[in-house]
Amino acid sequence: MNIFDKGFKEILASELASMFGGLIGGIFLAVYVDKIFFIPGMFILFPGFLDMRGNISGALASRLSSGLFLGIINPSKLNTKIIRGNLLASFFLAMVVSLVLGTLAFLFSLIVFDIFVPKIILAALLAGIIANAIEVPLTLLATFYFFKKGHDPNNIIGPVITTSGDVISILSLLVAVFII
Repeated sequence: MNIFDKGFKEILASELASMFGGLIGGIFLAVYVDKIFFIPGMFILFPGFLDMRGNISGALASRLSSGLFLGIINPSKLNTKIIRGNLLASFFLAMVVSLVLGTLAFLFSLIVFDIFVPKIILAALLAGIIANAIEVPLTLLATFYFFKKGHDPNNIIGPVITTSGDVISILSLLVAVFII
């Protein structure tokens, strides 16, 4: 048995892309850390927000790739009821989780630090909208692209989408902070 088969190479390439993307996200975070301190409680929001993007997009990619392999989803048709339902559910779930995370960060800042910053809820919602507007279509297109190219999206999409989700989440939070 060859350990360096196609699956191994796909996973290795996606993990290397993930590491590189993580470095890019860390650089953005380090460069703009002073802007993040502008709204108290942002560091309370960060871990959950970053984790949420990868989890929701990863689940979406997994559902799509399972549908592709099972033949439930046709790789040449993007506008079907099942795909629209999955995209809508992912977007709605991310909005609910963004609202909950923003509210928890607000309450924690208020209770523990006695800082009243309702802007953090708006920042979480706005960043969630921005991140979803980018990440959900990216997940859909990347899953279909890799499947059409003959790759197993389950081997590639997980690390790639979670890393792109981290970078996009950091950027969307920074944009939301600048807007607010």
